[in-house]
Amino acid sequence: MENPIDRLFQEWHRLGGRVLLAEADSTIYARAPEKLIADSTAHSRQSGRLTWVVLDWLMRHIEDIDEHKLLRETQECGDLSVLGVLCDAARQRNPDPKFDWLIRACQPHAELAPFFHRVARSPLALRLTRENSLEIFRRWNYICSELRYLSDEAGSGNQKAVIIARPPAASTKGGRELSSRRTREAPGAVGKDK
Repeated sequence: MENPIDRLFQEWHRLGGRVLLAEADSTIYARAPEKLIADSTAHSRQSGRLTWVVLDWLMRHIEDIDEHKLLRETQECGDLSVLGVLCDAARQRNPDPKFDWLIRACQPHAELAPFFHRVARSPLALRLTRENSLEIFRRWNYICSELRYLSDEAGSGNQKAVIIARPPAASTKGGRELSSRRTREAPGAVGKDK
């Protein structure tokens, strides 16, 4: 498998990550979670889907992580600013001292930049992202206007992907304001890249 992001998806699938695959490759085994997270931080800005898979897994499995090992692995092969964003976002849903420790150990990106590379390639997307950037990304010197979480609905066990995004200020259709919060069914999976 030559695409590193495809390989990461295979490994996340093996580790129990909520990722849909066209076909699971039985020859690929997941590395230790700390190594897999670190490697994923190096590629997350290329794939929103990967970012949300890692974020969801971190929220559900922080107690299984050796935070010192994760920091070392990320310093060797990952991106500390991306790890900071992921831990900061995960902490909002699942407060844990390990997230606090990791956040203190991470550093913001060197300069203000779009979190996702695809946004930087589109003048319209870049403008809208600048206008509607979320504070959690700004803290890490990134701009991003989207954030996705998985949540249980009233303990029913039914998973829904919740997409939280700020619409542009003039988001109306037919005279009515569009909702900034949309929900769609996603049984155990995180949505596709846009």
